[in-house]
Order: sequence, then C-alpha cells, then structure tokens
Amino acid sequence: MYNTDINILGGIPDYGLIYTALPLLVEGEDDLYNSLVNNNEFDFRTEASRKRFFALLKSAFISKNADVNLLSVNLIQHLKNDEKSKAQVLFWLFSLNNRLFYELNRDVFLKYFFQGRAELPKADVVAYLKDKIATTEELKGKWSDITVDTVASKYLSVLKKLHLLEGVKKKTFCFVRLSDEMLAVFLHFYTYTHKNSNNILEEDFFNFSFISKDNAVARLKKIGKKDWIKMNYTGTSLRVEGSFKPNEIIDGIFRRA
Repeated sequence: MYNTDINILGGIPDYGLIYTALPLLVEGEDDLYNSLVNNNEFDFRTEASRKRFFALLKSAFISKNADVNLLSVNLIQHLKNDEKSKAQVLFWLFSLNNRLFYELNRDVFLKYFFQGRAELPKADVVAYLKDKIATTEELKGKWSDITVDTVASKYLSVLKKLHLLEGVKKKTFCFVRLSDEMLAVFLHFYTYTHKNSNNILEEDFFNFSFISKDNAVARLKKIGKKDWIKMNYTGTSLRVEGSFKPNEIIDGIFRRA
C-alpha cells in the first residue's frame, strides 16, 4: 500500500525527535503515547501534530520484524553523536517500511547515484511519480498534481535531512561511503529481512548499501575476515548471513572494531 508518510517526515525540522522517541516506542507504545501526546513532553504546538508524529513513528519506523526493531534501537542508542550513521539507520528503516520511499530510492535516487550524476532534479522525481500513478491501479486518479509536487519536494527534503543530498534550490548528491562497521550493520538488516535470498548481488536492496556490485565481493570479504558475517561466494552468486543476533551487534561489531 502506498501512502504519503514522506510528506510528514519531510516536514519534521529536527530528526533528533525521532532518535529520542523511537527507542521509547519499541519499549512500550502506551508510555510513549502518554509522554508525546498526553503530556506533550516533546513540545509540539498542537495535539493534532503530536498524534500525527506518533502515527508516523509507528508507520514509518516500526517493523513487523522484531529483530529489525531491536537492532535499530540498539544502534540509535549506541551511535549517540554520530548523526550520519543514525541517519543511515533511518534511511534503511523507512525504505523497508514504506513502499513509495523504497521505490523512489531504488528507481531514481540510487539509480542516479550509481550513474555518477551530480544532481537529483525535482522534475525527474515528479516525472517518475506521474508515471507511477499512470501505471499503478492503486494510485490512478487519487493524487493531484499539487500532491505529486508536494511529495517530490518532501522526498528531496527527507534525503537532505538524512545527509544524502545537499543544496537549497538544486539538490546534489553527498559523498556516501559506509564504514566497515555500518556495512556489517546493513548486512544484518539484509539478513533479517531477506531470509530466503541465495544471492545478495541480485537483490535490489543491496544497492541501499551504496556499494557498487563491482566492489561488493572485495568489501564483503574484508568484513568476513573480521567474523562479522558469514559468506559463500561461488563466482556467480554471493550468499551472506549476519553473524550476530540484534542484541549482540554492539559488542560483536563496534566494541571489537
């Protein structure tokens, strides 16, 4: 199902609110609701905006997969002042939970990134969305041109707030290279969500690691030598499995690094 959570996320000025609220939500929905909505401890202006933020957190960042939720919370709490790494976690979470964000990233943002483009024009996002509406039964006749324009603008805003784009009028690509630790984290997200995959190189989600497939085997072998993942490469297929459970990631990867 498609939704416009992108619009709400793009309008949040400070993603620090998400990093604070998400662990609380995983620990207990009722406690966060009382803190956020009833007591307004996050200092939102209206009750409607508080409820909208609460609904966004549940829709955009809470997975049906408990391993994903536990891994995300452990990472956000451990990374603390590492803003770019925490933003990377949100990028993966929102991509896994939101169909439209995933497809925009797969078909536009990451496609241009790997092509070496300097800029991601809003017009290209609008064109993609209009084609998506025209060819997707679920969306036909439901989104006006104003809605499409808003989604495109907010999408670019989300990517900028996640440190993947920069600029004001023109949005240009930021340099992105995952550390070995964050690549290992990505591979655990992959393990938890693609359990039946026999070849990571054939998975669209692998592009969300920002590693070209030409460099994939060398990078993953480096990670494998640290025993952070298990891998089997046959020359044509690459099978990867994370070595740790969600509650072992911090000690297994970051504290051994």
